[in-house]
Amino acid sequence: MNLQQLKVFVLTVELKKLYLVAQELGITQPTVTFHLNKLQEELGLALFHTKSYHVIKLTEAGQAFYHYAAQIHSLSEEAESTMDIYRGTAAGTLAIGSTHTPATYLLPPLLQQLKHNYPGLSIILDVRPAAYILDKIKKYELDIGIISHTHVEDPEFIAHPLLHDDLVLIFAPDHPFAEIEHLYPGDLAEHPFVSHEPGSISRQLIDRWADQHQLELPVSMEISGTEALKSAVRHRLGYGMIAEAAIQEDLGEGKLKSRSIPAWLPERQIYAVRHHNKLISPALRMFWRNLLDNFESSAPPY
Repeated sequence: MNLQQLKVFVLTVELKKLYLVAQELGITQPTVTFHLNKLQEELGLALFHTKSYHVIKLTEAGQAFYHYAAQIHSLSEEAESTMDIYRGTAAGTLAIGSTHTPATYLLPPLLQQLKHNYPGLSIILDVRPAAYILDKIKKYELDIGIISHTHVEDPEFIAHPLLHDDLVLIFAPDHPFAEIEHLYPGDLAEHPFVSHEPGSISRQLIDRWADQHQLELPVSMEISGTEALKSAVRHRLGYGMIAEAAIQEDLGEGKLKSRSIPAWLPERQIYAVRHHNKLISPALRMFWRNLLDNFESSAPPY
């Protein structure tokens, strides 16, 4: 078993067609078949259900093997890329995964600083849900994740909290909440509520809070997307609950007002996450340090 065989195997699983694998690697289709047959022969196991490869369907052993082969393939690609940097033939790539709030409101100035110090660095910013990002970090397909989450406890990860990502009430400047001196949970059940979409982390936290206080919030709209939700609130379709980091500009311009959610217990933070075994490239080292410095974390830089 060698790296070329693993690369052919991984690409076959991902691309599903042998001619696409051949095009990707610059080899012939019979050579692809040879590598797949040789790999299974050396392992002494069938990794695919058919020998013809017209339909790419993994056996149970093939699924288990793919888990490791994909990681080995990703690490070998990373090793080649890193050596290119030291050979001076490439500037390198930093792949960052981020949930919406930090990607939109926190990361841009830090990425600007990173590009200033590494002008040839290629930065990939993949904005996705937290679960997706953690899965990609575990597969070595992302260098680092900046995610809003309640907790990160997987032993494969190094995770440092950067700052609290509390939800707050937002409403139009002339909303009745602006005139109420002391808000109570029950007050929120008396006005239209613009909600996050079902399944989102924010929605789960809000639903849990409502259940704790035996409230049924009168949902006027369900919206996917922070900016769309803020726009609906500005246009007086109801009040909302949103990450505090997402509204600083709106507050400064007087477009929205904000208050703490009554009886809310903070649960969510923004974390910097990387794999415990991930190679620390110079760019990743600098970005990690800058994250911790900017958010005044007491954690060690690497």
